Amino acid sequence: MKPLQLAVVGFGRVGRVCAELISRSQDLSLAAIVRRAVSASGTLPETLRSVPVVTHIGQVKHVDAALLCVPANVVEELAAQVLQHGIPVVDCVMLHGAALEAHHTVIHKAAVHHRAAAIVGAGWDPGALSVFRSWLALLTPGGMTETRRHTGISLRHMTMAQNVRGVKDALCAEVQAPDGRLQRYVYVELENREDAESIAQAIRADPLFLGEDTQVFPVDSLAALEEEGRGVVLDRRGVPGRFGHQHLVLEARCDDSVLTAQVMLAAARALPQLKPGSYLLSQVPLSALWGERAEKAQREWS
Repeated sequence: MKPLQLAVVGFGRVGRVCAELISRSQDLSLAAIVRRAVSASGTLPETLRSVPVVTHIGQVKHVDAALLCVPANVVEELAAQVLQHGIPVVDCVMLHGAALEAHHTVIHKAAVHHRAAAIVGAGWDPGALSVFRSWLALLTPGGMTETRRHTGISLRHMTMAQNVRGVKDALCAEVQAPDGRLQRYVYVELENREDAESIAQAIRADPLFLGEDTQVFPVDSLAALEEEGRGVVLDRRGVPGRFGHQHLVLEARCDDSVLTAQVMLAAARALPQLKPGSYLLSQVPLSALWGERAEKAQREWS
């Protein structure tokens, strides 16, 4: 089966992650990156240098679907332009409730008219988190769901690491490994990348980390790192009664942009199986989201 040819429209944080993930995929191929004219000449990451960059979807020779990684205030107009070419679309618009339903209705009319499929709100939230909320409600009818948001990983500044020559600043997090061991992740912003290995060795050799499983990661910006991590807890409590006191908790610590990109790619895999029209993620069969890997996923996760 030939890989799906995808165009990434918009090259912000989500668009960049989508492009990187597609470039590493076996069943997806990056046909083009669509950028605004003012930024079309911008430098791409090394792994994407061979990908065509255009300013309009009509300039792409062959594309099976477009991922719209753009702000909510321009996505409807852009979706209409893409659908006019008969190209299916996926968007990750950050709308909820009545606003998402209104957006869904507008895109549905355009998709039916141009005989193409579209999946809207296909991100982390709305999207995957919406599906989790729905399942929790199905399992505990009449209950109540509380959504709490928090930082993804508790990071603290490390005075010791900051004193290592070549380190501008450092943050440390404690993470529990799958086998229960405690690991320390030390993120360092360096003055010179070439010193990364010697600096990592110096940090691991400090008495504070001796005998501990310590991973050292050089990063470009600690400020950006502190902004990336996000966390959420869905806390669902069922109605007390003869069927017991059901209490379901889902906790996630993640990068919203990465999960949004993963959901968009899954939605793109489902598009060939859908009739013309617009769909929310909850309306798409789970098997369709796996694409050609559906049978393997069923055996592995059923």
